[in-house]
Amino acid sequence: MSPHSPKLSIIPVQSASFISSADPPRWTGRIQLPGNRHVVDILIFEILGEFKAFPAFCPHQGINLTHCPLVGEKMLVCPGHQLCIEALNDTHSYHVEKVEGRFVVILIEEGPVDQNAQIFGDQHSLALERMREEIEQLRMANLKQERQILVITRSMDAMLSESELQKLNFKERAEQEKAFARFVNRILDTMDDLMFFFDKKGRIRRVNTAVERELGFTEADLVTSCIDDLLPVADRQYLADRLPILPWPVHSVVMETIRLNGCYSGEHELLSKHLDNAQAVYWLKSSVLHSEQGKLEGAVITALNITELKVREMRLRLSSKVFDNCSEAIFITDPQGTIQEVNDSFCEITGYERGEVLGKNTRLLKSNMHDQAFYKQLWHSLLNHGSWRGEIWDRRKNGELCPMLASINAVYDDQDQLMHYVAVCSDISQQKQTEQQLQQLAYYDALTQLPNRALFKDRLEHEIRVAQRSHTRLAVFFLDLDHFKNVNDTLGHWVGDYLLKIVASRIQRCLRESDTISRLGGDEFTIILPGLIGIADSTELAQRLNDEVQKPIEIAEHAIHVTTSIGIAVFPDDGNDFHTLTKHADTAMYASKAKGRGQFQYFEAGMNEAAHQRLLLENALRLAIEQEDFQLHYQLKVGGSLERIAGAEALIRWKRPGFGMMPPDRFISIAEETGLIIPLGAWILRMACLQAKAWKDKIAEFRIAVNLSPRQLLDDDFVSILDRILAETGTSPEWIELEVTESLVMHDIDKACERLCQIRSRGIRIAMDDFGTGYSSLSYLQKLPLQVLKIDRSFVQAYTGDPTSSEAIFIKTIIALGHSLNMTVVAEGVENESQLAVLKAHGCDEFQGYYFSPPLSADEFERLWLDPNKHAVDFTASLNND
Repeated sequence: MSPHSPKLSIIPVQSASFISSADPPRWTGRIQLPGNRHVVDILIFEILGEFKAFPAFCPHQGINLTHCPLVGEKMLVCPGHQLCIEALNDTHSYHVEKVEGRFVVILIEEGPVDQNAQIFGDQHSLALERMREEIEQLRMANLKQERQILVITRSMDAMLSESELQKLNFKERAEQEKAFARFVNRILDTMDDLMFFFDKKGRIRRVNTAVERELGFTEADLVTSCIDDLLPVADRQYLADRLPILPWPVHSVVMETIRLNGCYSGEHELLSKHLDNAQAVYWLKSSVLHSEQGKLEGAVITALNITELKVREMRLRLSSKVFDNCSEAIFITDPQGTIQEVNDSFCEITGYERGEVLGKNTRLLKSNMHDQAFYKQLWHSLLNHGSWRGEIWDRRKNGELCPMLASINAVYDDQDQLMHYVAVCSDISQQKQTEQQLQQLAYYDALTQLPNRALFKDRLEHEIRVAQRSHTRLAVFFLDLDHFKNVNDTLGHWVGDYLLKIVASRIQRCLRESDTISRLGGDEFTIILPGLIGIADSTELAQRLNDEVQKPIEIAEHAIHVTTSIGIAVFPDDGNDFHTLTKHADTAMYASKAKGRGQFQYFEAGMNEAAHQRLLLENALRLAIEQEDFQLHYQLKVGGSLERIAGAEALIRWKRPGFGMMPPDRFISIAEETGLIIPLGAWILRMACLQAKAWKDKIAEFRIAVNLSPRQLLDDDFVSILDRILAETGTSPEWIELEVTESLVMHDIDKACERLCQIRSRGIRIAMDDFGTGYSSLSYLQKLPLQVLKIDRSFVQAYTGDPTSSEAIFIKTIIALGHSLNMTVVAEGVENESQLAVLKAHGCDEFQGYYFSPPLSADEFERLWLDPNKHAVDFTASLNND
């Protein structure tokens, strides 16, 4: 720099802040001149793109010029003496620049500053560049320092925060412990029971405020005194007499009593400062206190004032005579209905001894004559009004019904808390007998004692409501005696009346307890048959009624033969109300008469025909079982390698005359419903065992599989029947395999599991048939003793040849599941080569289906498959040749 060049000083503006509220807006800040520690406050304005600096305080009187207006862009007017203050740029060698967002003042120490030439001219470009470098260095140094300060600050803040947090935690924990201690003290002091804490020598260490309230002693009065001092002399002596001889000195009989027994409770008086409390009685209950290390520290006693209870006890004694000698039955219960006391009249009326009912619930007397709504209304009245009065039917000890007129009242304590219920009951059996006689005349037929038309209507409407709720059926029968008028006209009305009684008795013998028979009048009877699942029961009943009624009746040396025509309507198929059902049953009855009398007819001809055919089928099935008109066919089971015969499944066929060979799906369900499956299943098992014995030497490890029905397996005699058949046929258990279905097992999983375990223990293999079509639960697969898992034919036949299809994946999953459970997996329903291929690819153990062989008679099966060399050839090739 030339020696004649001015010397530049760069001074950063400190604490710069923008004041937007001033007019015009401006910045405030301060600078420190070189060589001078004095700080100068300045104002900075932006005027026509340039920055000008003004003093922030008047140089004459020191008045603050921060908000003073700007005059002529070069002067501020002092509000104190109205003098103009010029910009520093004009009066001194100052120049203001904004560099990198920060203000700096450039001080030119020699000569005036020509802003255009000296600051921005070429001769001072190096100075300006140096100034900028110094400003950047200063900024970077400040930035580094700020970062260091920030790191240190954050570290210090974290340490301070951690310290403060620990302090807060310690403080919070201390406050919690103090609060808990205060809470415990509040609980102790708010208790109504008196509480005493004393050491192992019986010296009192702490009492609650209830002691002062009851006895008048403060804690200061009792501390270090002995707990025994609060007991009367007689009570202390009572406890001392019951102590054994101890090897240590007895400081307190109370403490020693508690120590020896671990606890103590009893009734005692406590000494008090209050004269009116001298006769107070308390129930004392105590237990020992141990330290955390298990060392005996003392004991605690709670004392409950039971003086009022003792007074009430006396009052109860005085009133017991009235209670015991009342002629009406009285019993007292707690709020839950537990009987606490009864009088002698109660025992006389109900037949129970006092000891038989105390502590028992009033349900002991329940007659089941009232529905839930009755008891709901009774309890609603008791809980909301405190009383109930009405008629209730109870049951005596001997089972007789006992109508009572009862009055029940709630008893409350002084705090309006329910304590007891008191019931006073009068026996109104005699009144009820009179009412029943009147009701008999109103609702029952005088001749036959059967329900009349009015009661029939009530019962049918009730049964319709029950059937709607339970989703069951009911049948309405209309019975009319054929040619009954001839009996009245020829033999007289008294014979006709006697005949009606006999017929009514015969009809009743054919009915269940739940059924209702009524006489509508004349020779017309009606029957309500509730709880039907199908119509087989109603068909069977109609046939039985016809057979029973038409039996000869001997009256006055006359053998009278009478038949009945029956019409049947079924709810809800033929109607869902009283009038519709009775009208349709009546219509069906006339249709029955038109068919020739002595018959029955359903309202719908289609239903009648189906029921008729079902009855014919059932009767034919019974006869077929008696005559053994069945055959067993056997379907081949092939080993996984297709090189051996694994066994066969026995399948029943019925050769019904006139119908040809009937498959099992035509008659097994009827056999199951009627119970005929029991003798039929035994026949199948016997035939299969005999066949297994006959073929046992032809092929090694050959088994015949037999299907079991639910009713057959769960029959109580099945295991004994199985043992008898094995013994009589000489069949070894390993020659037989029994197949059960998922639906069979789930009828009663526990009983089925127990029964299958009994079968398995005899050495018979058990297979799960139709797997995947029912519940398919792993839980029962693990629980049941199964050795074979059969893939249902529906899954096999659903496979269309795509090995990536969901059907193929499902087959693979079942096979893998069976193998994981150590079971042999059998696929049934194999009908083509693609099905066989996917099963083989996934490792299925055995195959069964029409691809190998249809079910065959025993002779055909033996001829075709039990050739000594047949099991050693390739089955696919063999089948193709055949």
